[in-house]
Amino acid sequence: MKLFVYHINPNDKSLHILKNEEMFRRLGVDVHEGFDGELLTGDLGAYDAIYLNWFENIDGGAFWKPPLRWVRRKLQLLRIRRAGLPILYCKHNRFPHNARYPALSLNLYRALCRDAALIIAFNADAEADLRALFPADDFTGKLRVIPPLNYIGAYPANPAAPIYAQAKRFDGKMIVGYAGKISAYKNVELILRAAKELPDVGFFICGKPDTPEYREELESLAAGMENVVTRFENVPDDEMQPLLDVSDLLVMPYDKRSAANSGTGRMAFSYGRTVVSPDIASMNLIPEELIYKYHYESDDEHYEKLLESLRRAHADWKRDPAILRQKGEKLLRLMETDYSEEAISKRYRAIFRELAEL
Repeated sequence: MKLFVYHINPNDKSLHILKNEEMFRRLGVDVHEGFDGELLTGDLGAYDAIYLNWFENIDGGAFWKPPLRWVRRKLQLLRIRRAGLPILYCKHNRFPHNARYPALSLNLYRALCRDAALIIAFNADAEADLRALFPADDFTGKLRVIPPLNYIGAYPANPAAPIYAQAKRFDGKMIVGYAGKISAYKNVELILRAAKELPDVGFFICGKPDTPEYREELESLAAGMENVVTRFENVPDDEMQPLLDVSDLLVMPYDKRSAANSGTGRMAFSYGRTVVSPDIASMNLIPEELIYKYHYESDDEHYEKLLESLRRAHADWKRDPAILRQKGEKLLRLMETDYSEEAISKRYRAIFRELAEL
């Protein structure tokens, strides 16, 4: 099978997609990496199927860019249909994050699900999510639940990374880490609010904010806080493992209205770290005793529940720092088994057999 694997940004390829490409190749799939231009003008008849991730996301940039992306994606779907190319669509979220034009996002999302031959979901909650969004459609027959691959070994050790020297200022304190892109739905401002109430806890917040305005807002909140180190830029691959290494746990206070899964959580578990997180779908698959999970109903309650969970983690750490590490070790074992390539590749082998029979 010759598979077109779509990348949104050729200069910032997703680790999730790259790891899947490696697995697909080992399954004997002929993987071709493709981008927007080829979907608009290339010969799609040269492929047997196409693999799409985050294709429904159109937000970002100036106000006119999302509508333009919507038009482009609709044209691309039209070309895929005309080429008779089966779509293998990977559903990551409940709804596109930070949607400025929700009607356009909903329209594209529905079109994508209707056109897809098969929909890969990371957990069984996807069925209810889609039914709530599209009550007139039934996508149950297309859904295939397959967990994502772990990130074990994805980031190299780097003993010379500067974060080790920075972490010395937090000697004797629990260290909470945040790593990854900083978008509004990830609520990093809540972490900074909590840090003000937890002066005995150290915080590393590392990642590039979506907009200059959001960066300025976060810098203003973090100003003068001695227990917070911020690095508002992309974290290089060779500094990701050191950040995980110095952190006792990671925090990810995501907006449940759009988030369903977390690559950051999977990354933390793959390096033996537990997390503080709301009860998004992917966290509901993890044994509750291994993470600091919370439920909230409103934005105000979100902050209170986040703070409460951080205090619970800190209480455990003060009793014995090994408690958090032991949770992380068990999470690593879980990643090594249930989220291993050996386990996941068997399911994708069946998926490619299905696609070949269409």
